Amino acid sequence: MKKQVIMLCFLTILILIYPINIFAAEGLNFTKEETEFIKNHPVIKLGIDPNFVPFEFYDENNEYKGITADYLELIRQKTGLEFEIQRNLTWPEAYDKALSREIDVLPAVSKTDEREQHFIFSEPYYYFKRVIVTRNDISGINSIEDLKNMTVAVQRNSSHHSYLLSYPNINLSLYDSVETALTAVADGSEKVFVGNLATTNYLIKSNGITNLKFIAFEAEKQQALYFAVRKDWPELTSILNKALDSITQEDKIAINDKWIEFEVELDYGPIIRLILIIGSFVAAILGVSFYWIIRLRKEIRVREQIQKDLKKAKKEADEANEFKSGFMARMSHEIRTPLNAITGMAYLLKKTDISLTQSMYVDRITQASNNMLSIINDILDFSKIEAGKVEIEEASFSIDDIIQNVVNIVSYKIEEQEIGFRLSKDSQLPNWFIGDPKRIEQVLLNILNNAAKFTQKGEVALDIRLIAKESDIYHISFNIKDTGIGMTQQQVEKLFSPFVQGDSSINRRFGGSGLGLSIVKNLVEMMGGSINVFSTPDEGSTFIINLSLRADKIKEDEYLAKLSTKHFSGLRTLVLEKSGTSMNLIDSYLSSFGMHCELTSSEESALSMLEAADGKFAKPFDLIIIDYNTPASGGFRFVDVVHSNTKIAKMPKIIILLPMMREDLFDNLNEHNIDVGIGKPIIPSILLNAIFDIFNLTAVSASSISTTKSNDLEKLDKIYKVLLVEDNKTNQMIAKSILEQVGIECIVANDGQIAVEKFKIHMNDISLILMDLHMPVMNGYEAANEIRKISSEIPIVAMTADVILGVREKCEESGIYHYISKPFAPDKLISLVKEIIINSNMKELNKAENTNDYNEKVLDEEAGLKYMGGNRQLYHDILNEYLKENKNTADLISQAIYDRRYDDAEKLVHKIKSSSGSIGAKSLYEAAIRLQKSLSDNNDKAIEVNRLNFTILFNKLMKEIEGII
Repeated sequence: MKKQVIMLCFLTILILIYPINIFAAEGLNFTKEETEFIKNHPVIKLGIDPNFVPFEFYDENNEYKGITADYLELIRQKTGLEFEIQRNLTWPEAYDKALSREIDVLPAVSKTDEREQHFIFSEPYYYFKRVIVTRNDISGINSIEDLKNMTVAVQRNSSHHSYLLSYPNINLSLYDSVETALTAVADGSEKVFVGNLATTNYLIKSNGITNLKFIAFEAEKQQALYFAVRKDWPELTSILNKALDSITQEDKIAINDKWIEFEVELDYGPIIRLILIIGSFVAAILGVSFYWIIRLRKEIRVREQIQKDLKKAKKEADEANEFKSGFMARMSHEIRTPLNAITGMAYLLKKTDISLTQSMYVDRITQASNNMLSIINDILDFSKIEAGKVEIEEASFSIDDIIQNVVNIVSYKIEEQEIGFRLSKDSQLPNWFIGDPKRIEQVLLNILNNAAKFTQKGEVALDIRLIAKESDIYHISFNIKDTGIGMTQQQVEKLFSPFVQGDSSINRRFGGSGLGLSIVKNLVEMMGGSINVFSTPDEGSTFIINLSLRADKIKEDEYLAKLSTKHFSGLRTLVLEKSGTSMNLIDSYLSSFGMHCELTSSEESALSMLEAADGKFAKPFDLIIIDYNTPASGGFRFVDVVHSNTKIAKMPKIIILLPMMREDLFDNLNEHNIDVGIGKPIIPSILLNAIFDIFNLTAVSASSISTTKSNDLEKLDKIYKVLLVEDNKTNQMIAKSILEQVGIECIVANDGQIAVEKFKIHMNDISLILMDLHMPVMNGYEAANEIRKISSEIPIVAMTADVILGVREKCEESGIYHYISKPFAPDKLISLVKEIIINSNMKELNKAENTNDYNEKVLDEEAGLKYMGGNRQLYHDILNEYLKENKNTADLISQAIYDRRYDDAEKLVHKIKSSSGSIGAKSLYEAAIRLQKSLSDNNDKAIEVNRLNFTILFNKLMKEIEGII
């Protein structure tokens, strides 16, 4: 290095002593017009991007540096033109001044169609490539296709950001600077970064980052830099092109190596000859060399200090992230634990002897708790939303169920504001779709709550329309309109910014953090949709959400098959409803069911029509739908009149439509001989299920009628015991009471240490362990590790309020392969516990070989030996490895299926399928094929049947392998 510095100094002194313009002899052959232009315009004003390293930027001494700066210096020497940097401008400001011709040239820009309208571009003078950057220890990434379903770091608003948007299956993590993004990849916060080679390489070297590597792709698509010249100066473009053309390849390589590579190989031959020529200047050169050595050492010290500062900053960032994660975990636990008590107590209350109205109140408590849980989850995960790491689920759902849940929750706010609510749904829309129902419900609920909150009089309306249809894809518009305070254009523009509201008075008058709509916009866009807002102050606002959803053909076909029955073809229906809008809506719903109805808004007319239908001149009505508020005397009194009218030949079935938030009226249905009551607004599947229920048909949707209580849960065939490890007394009581309903007894332990002792005593009686993770004395992880030393087979279910990343993985490390988060749905807890216990019993039955269906051996040793070329030792080694590797695979598959993580389950089954076939387990291989197919098709019924068959065969195979080795 010292020799290189000395030689470089010799060359520098030589140039200073002999200031010969080495380019003068080259001769650029300027035309008369070009020569005249140089004479008239000796100084050219430049507009630069001060942060475009290593192409152009200001160094610590505020000097203009970079690749472009070096090219400009060569052009200056060749042409005599002087270049004046217009300082103290941001890049957007410089660009605007270039458009107005206050600046003559933009020296480092790419060419676009829009820019060519304003500038003349020189020939390109520098090319660079787009690259993938990842850590040295990461493998398996060779092209852009390998980034599918991964999260990729990229600079916000860069050309690479725009480029990656064309790959919808790549999640983006946006950063304001390339340097910050590269640091995140280096410290493991991110896995991959995409940027240009020159800038990335420069920043990696200048910051001393050593654990990153480049992966080049799309070699034919190079990026280029140009000089953009004002449109009225074509002569300057020609001058620049001639100057660029005269720059030698050696000069270009030198400029590139100066900024892109730090270790430069020099040709020492010419330098040695120059040293011999200027030997008389040795003393002066030695002095200069010492100066450069001192400066170099100073630069090294600065670089070392930068490296130390980076390490310190990384350590501080890691500590901050660790603190944040700990805080998030504590917040999650402290908030979700009391929520679990609310939902659990509501569930237990509903199982007691309460009235129908009280039961409906309990349902609302549960729904509101679930909504609160959803909001808490979004607040806790807001950082993931910002980083683009929130996953959108793909599940089958009923759109009517979503509407019902949303209406039930928002009705409180509607009633509190004393405003109206109107709902309409396009009858051409299917009922069953594939998508993320929780996210769609969250979006609608957030906007409807806001609409109700900001509406003092008038109404809020939800209108769901079909915009277009492509095959099984439905383009749907959700329109939420209110007659509230409205917004100005300035308020609308910042509406979706996080933690920002229209103005300070909004927060004082209506409350709220201003976070909800920011989350809404993110979620809608992640689902491939869009959201638009139109508002007028003092008149109201309209939110339009457009989503494209794929219909669930299987469930929709079942739904339509029910509708295609001829049960409705002979039914005659009368609708008594005063509102023209609601009347038309009911008519459209009934028409979509294949029913014909008569409509009237007069109670006198309705009575006349019922009396006239005496069987002689008209067929009697089979069903009458009555709006409670239509008869002046009230719906119940009108129903009494109908029942007492002796002129009505045949008494029809009666459905009454009750006002929103009047659950108390449901207790009066039996008193007035009313068959079914439905709360408004009317939801199609609720109305349809009511009709099916009246005429003793099978319901077509999960949307239930709120006039019946749920049946008791089916108990297990015998008493089972569960070890419940939980330090919270309320949660102990809730879990214990819930499980006792299906015949499960609980042995309770207040902490992990007690749990280990009780398991040692009762291990032969315990079928399953429910384990809280955060407890005093000994936590759940430690307790599970101790229990696994005693038993490797007892199922352990983590029961925790933690929702942060890494909990599931940490559970598996401690031998916990099942997981349920608090607050849990009681039915879900019961279902999970029953399923695990039943599966465990199947394992025992399989051990005893008591079932005729599975008496034959699963493992064909002779077939397996053939695959191994007859090498028995090799075969036994592979069986041993198969046994160790797949010890808990069946539990992992069952848990993934229970969580509806079908993609994860399918990958596990595929792995088992391949290895099982190669060892000679043909029946398990075929069972895996069937299970994988049902998982791929999302066929819930087939999945459950094939999972049980697969599990039995798998457990039997594992037992057979244990007997062999």
